[in-house]
Amino acid sequence: MFCGLGNKLREENGRWWNTRRWLIQAGLWFIIINGISLMAYFQLKGDPTFSWEEIVGIFTGLMGWMVAFGVIILTQSDVVEEKQTGTAEWVLSAPLSRPSFILSKMIVNLVWLLGIVVLLQGIIFSFAMDWLGAGAIVWPNLLLGLGLQGLALAFWLCLSIMLGTFCKSRSPVIGVPLVFLFLQSFIPRMFGSFSDTVSLVLPARLPEYSTNELMGTSIPSVVPVITVVVLCVAFVSLAILRFSREEFAGS
Repeated sequence: MFCGLGNKLREENGRWWNTRRWLIQAGLWFIIINGISLMAYFQLKGDPTFSWEEIVGIFTGLMGWMVAFGVIILTQSDVVEEKQTGTAEWVLSAPLSRPSFILSKMIVNLVWLLGIVVLLQGIIFSFAMDWLGAGAIVWPNLLLGLGLQGLALAFWLCLSIMLGTFCKSRSPVIGVPLVFLFLQSFIPRMFGSFSDTVSLVLPARLPEYSTNELMGTSIPSVVPVITVVVLCVAFVSLAILRFSREEFAGS
């Protein structure tokens, strides 16, 4: 079932490590997440109503929204492009199973994006705020908060890869997640008195809860965490199932 997974993992990893992609992404996300957070801090610190929690909320909000958007953009062509160019058919003619093809893309992209976009930026933010005297985040809270952000990142990554196995063009692969991303704040309102319950099953809660963890307070509910984990497993399973049924002349 996992034939050729090791070789494919090395190939996918090379697309990051053997190019400047990782360096460019690290710099870009530093500007987007930490750059804007630092600008907000310097603008707000003179306000008498300024609070440490406010700047943490800005950081987690930026990471939650911008990371979701970035992951969708970065992964929208990972499967579709290989199907369109015939690369997938050529690769699968080697001793490589279709589950390994999908898993390698998910694993490598997840590891690199978690490291560059979530862990690195979180550590930089923590050290910067401590150095500036704004506040300090203890390491256990930092890791738990970033873990929630990483789980949200995994949701959008798995969704994007899964859609790539079902679609023949990039438009729906990028369009569907973006529409869902921007509608998350409106979807619960459609359910009236059940809006609070519905909002718990949406990934938007994870970036919000990461603020709680960074501030050292407990999260209101574990339901969003469980829901997103289940959805990620479902997306991976559906992606493997769909791609296993993809018809290629040489595989």
